[in-house]
Amino acid sequence: MKKDKTYLTNLFIENAIIQGQATLNGDYIEGNKASDKLLKIASLIKEDKDFFKDILDSLMTNPEPNVKIWACGIALDIDYKAIEAEQILTEISNMTELGILRFDAEMSLEVRKGNI
Repeated sequence: MKKDKTYLTNLFIENAIIQGQATLNGDYIEGNKASDKLLKIASLIKEDKDFFKDILDSLMTNPEPNVKIWACGIALDIDYKAIEAEQILTEISNMTELGILRFDAEMSLEVRKGNI
């Protein structure tokens, strides 16, 4: 996977949206494919935190809830803007209109807090 900020940002957004829609639709095969790509990008981010901080900033403010969920989870994993990431995940977890995605946000937060 090439280490190009624009390419990786777009790939992250695309796959977070696909994964979120697949979750809502119960399409685990498509969701797992997108999750695998997101996990590869997450690994790159964790390997070179400084290079990717501006990407995380933009992803954490993306209008798509599942983009925020994934980005905030990664931010918490690398201890980057942890308070902001927790606030965003908490806000999403309170959005009942998001269905299971709000539960994903809640679980993401609970896992990173060590409660699960």
